[in-house]
Amino acid sequence: MIGKRWIAIALGGGTALLAVMCGGKIAHQEKFHAETPLSHAPAVEPAAKLTGFQQLVMTDLDRQCASNIVYQDGYFSGGEPPPKIGVCTDVVIRSYRAAGVDLQSQVAADIRSHPKLYHIDKPDPNIDHRRCRNLTIFFKRHALTLPASGPNADWKPGDIVFWDTAGDGHVDHVGVIANHLDTNGDPTVTHHWPGQIVSETDWLYRLPTASHYRWKANDASVAHRPV
Repeated sequence: MIGKRWIAIALGGGTALLAVMCGGKIAHQEKFHAETPLSHAPAVEPAAKLTGFQQLVMTDLDRQCASNIVYQDGYFSGGEPPPKIGVCTDVVIRSYRAAGVDLQSQVAADIRSHPKLYHIDKPDPNIDHRRCRNLTIFFKRHALTLPASGPNADWKPGDIVFWDTAGDGHVDHVGVIANHLDTNGDPTVTHHWPGQIVSETDWLYRLPTASHYRWKANDASVAHRPV
């Protein structure tokens, strides 16, 4: 049996007690307390200053947060889980799809063209795009790489953040930067943590940030979509 190790993390008004599988795979969450931004939380950017791509991503993140999507992993023919379930990568996939970026097809094409870069012998478009390790490689190749911490991090709504929750050098959680500031003045992030529903929280620096990417969006391609 694969062993577990417990990590206690102080979270403002409480403690998160996490059971982490060896290898950095999150298996269980017993207790979680984090601040969920209130409706009057200050915005990072006025809505009018967001690009068309950012507006579409933010609209879908709000939709996901309001949909009570529960955390459930699994393999799904076609590559998309039912609307009311998902994992952390599905937050990225769904919000970007709403903004005209089909990560499933793009990741699958990139893996077919460069399987050795992904260390994949048998590509599977039903699941490959839903793995953090594959999304990390894809964004590193096709998006702008930015600092993941410090004064030059320059987080913007719609950016992607990957975390290394176990501190072992392997990314195992991902979220999308939202358009609010938490009480520390850091951007909030929409993500899906095991045992929780999709939420916008003050989670950006609660665990070590591993990488930060910004999609090179062509807003002309989404101009026809309603905002």
